[in-house]
Amino acid sequence: MNSITISLLSLFLFSLTLHLSGAAASIEDTCKAAAAANPAINYDFCVSTLLRNPKSSSADTRGLASIAALTSVNQAYNVKSDINDLLTKSPDPMSKSSLDQCLSVYTAMVTTLAQAVDAINGRQDDAAKGFLNTAIDGANNCEAAFGKVGMASPLTKENRDSVELSNMALALLALA
Repeated sequence: MNSITISLLSLFLFSLTLHLSGAAASIEDTCKAAAAANPAINYDFCVSTLLRNPKSSSADTRGLASIAALTSVNQAYNVKSDINDLLTKSPDPMSKSSLDQCLSVYTAMVTTLAQAVDAINGRQDDAAKGFLNTAIDGANNCEAAFGKVGMASPLTKENRDSVELSNMALALLALA
């Protein structure tokens, strides 16, 4: 067997063990498995994000996916607040237009990501994946709104974090 096959088999067995046991998942091991399965996952970001939530230490893998999605909700809400702050600073018309688009996107994302949390908790994985992918598209669209008018986005880090959090929730859900 080649190393990729062995890695995938190990990941499958680890995932199966966590699923069957229903026991709390190790944050480090779960993030390692998520990063191994999805190169878009940053192990350090995953661990630090989950460690900030005190419920993570006793959560199973599905619970960790739910926590990641809930963190995405909070991120979207905070970005929405940041956008409102930027809009109060009387931006130029092109910035205002892009910020208005981003405000619309993030307003919808708060609801969409809350639906993702509910779907994860309700074991409706396909719906959860759809909501999380919609949120990823939204953050990417916000970033692109500035590129379309030839401006640097003041929300690049926020958009990147939003995408990473939703990708993290997707990867953890795939392990659940």
